[in-house]
Amino acid sequence: MNRCTHCNVLIFDERQVCPLCHKVLDQAPDHMPDLPEDFALLTAPYPDVRDIKMRIRRWMHVLLFLLILGQAIAVAVDYFTTPGYWWSIISGIVVLYIYLFLVYWIRHDSGYALKVGLLLGFTMLLLLGIDHFTGAHGWALEYAIPGLILFGDVLVFFFMALNRQTWYSYTMLLLFVMVCSVVLLILYLTHQVHNVVMPVLCVCVTGGFLLLTVIFGDRQMTGELKRRFHV
Repeated sequence: MNRCTHCNVLIFDERQVCPLCHKVLDQAPDHMPDLPEDFALLTAPYPDVRDIKMRIRRWMHVLLFLLILGQAIAVAVDYFTTPGYWWSIISGIVVLYIYLFLVYWIRHDSGYALKVGLLLGFTMLLLLGIDHFTGAHGWALEYAIPGLILFGDVLVFFFMALNRQTWYSYTMLLLFVMVCSVVLLILYLTHQVHNVVMPVLCVCVTGGFLLLTVIFGDRQMTGELKRRFHV
């Protein structure tokens, strides 16, 4: 039995380096308290972090290959079926966006709220860009972005229910979705959006959700707002 003096943990297997800090282990002193004979058998094995990273990297390479293959097929189909209308450019941008965001999601340790907020924000910009590229028909503001806002409400509810102990940490994400809903309503009032149903639906659903969190959140909600806005 060895011991890591840096992490102050006991190591029961035959390894010579600490699985946490990777420093060389020392021999455990003889005066350690008596432990049950099967204590080492009851403890869970240390996860091989390097092996997990290798698996993730391998699957990301497989995904990248499949995305490139799919995009190549899309270019070929586009060339032979609709020459002159390069819709495959749009699919390529979407494929690249999906892959880059997956890389960001895996490699960065920022919280889920920030990642989801970035996902919603950049996806809205992507939809606006595709709409403009295809002729500015207005479908992004009329239907796609409102649907994304409602999907954001579902995501916020899911993460709050999943992390009930720290549900208030998703307050900023909910406020971001609410701001997007209000902006959409303002665009309708300024005649930039012509479909009244979706802006009103987004404001009502998101606003009702926010009101419920304020009422039932009480001190936790207030404390989170004070911490975020330093008031």
